[in-house]
Amino acid sequence: MIVYSIPAAAYGAFPGRPAILRTADPAELSVALGSNAPEGLAYVQLTDLSADIAPLARCGEGLAVDLVMSEPASELPLLYRFSGLLARHPVRVSVPWLPGLARAVKLAVSLGFAVRLTGHRPTPQAVAEARQALDAFLHNPTVAQPVEPFHGVLVALVHDTPVRLWSLLERDPAQIRILDERGEALPDQGPASATALRDTLVAAGAECRECEWLASCEGYFKWPSADYDCADVKRLFADLREAAAELKAGLAAYAELQGEPRHGI
Repeated sequence: MIVYSIPAAAYGAFPGRPAILRTADPAELSVALGSNAPEGLAYVQLTDLSADIAPLARCGEGLAVDLVMSEPASELPLLYRFSGLLARHPVRVSVPWLPGLARAVKLAVSLGFAVRLTGHRPTPQAVAEARQALDAFLHNPTVAQPVEPFHGVLVALVHDTPVRLWSLLERDPAQIRILDERGEALPDQGPASATALRDTLVAAGAECRECEWLASCEGYFKWPSADYDCADVKRLFADLREAAAELKAGLAAYAELQGEPRHGI
């Protein structure tokens, strides 16, 4: 089922569709939704973290809220404003691959928020900060919320199950379509097809052809241009693979001590 990301003010024009509502002004949500979250509404996205958040507290209890950061380094202090929402709403912070990423992730999880890394073609500095954030995610015992894509990829590696970054990070155009107020697809939000992008990269002999992470990544970091060098990203994935191997070994050792079969991991 396709979920449509639409402006909150245009919600009435999309009746009955599974939706994500995005807005810079939470007051629009009160107008669009009233006090109850309708069935089929996945979550709401707030794109201005300095906005008046009182209307968010009045939205339907249990409605998930996604806080979209654009400049992690400067917006970091604004996250404190939203801690009170957790009494009524699950809260996630979408952090772009930009300088300030590591501190933003650290603060978000300390406040009890889930995290999703967003965007494409991260700089080497951003990937270095992501590796710092991964280390904290793996070794800080107080972390209780998922940080994606770390959590999803780690689980997949531990259990030898497939995972797709496009789906994990909610950017697969076959699953989520980002529309404007007229119902037209926003430009530059992603490829028309993640599968077609992967096939094009492989056919062109791009770095993806021999990449061990192709099945999971499918060219995620190559969009919108295939000339991106994935060397730093591969180091991040290697960190995840090493962590998964350690976790599998620990689980196997524990199962053996308990007299359980190894295949029960």
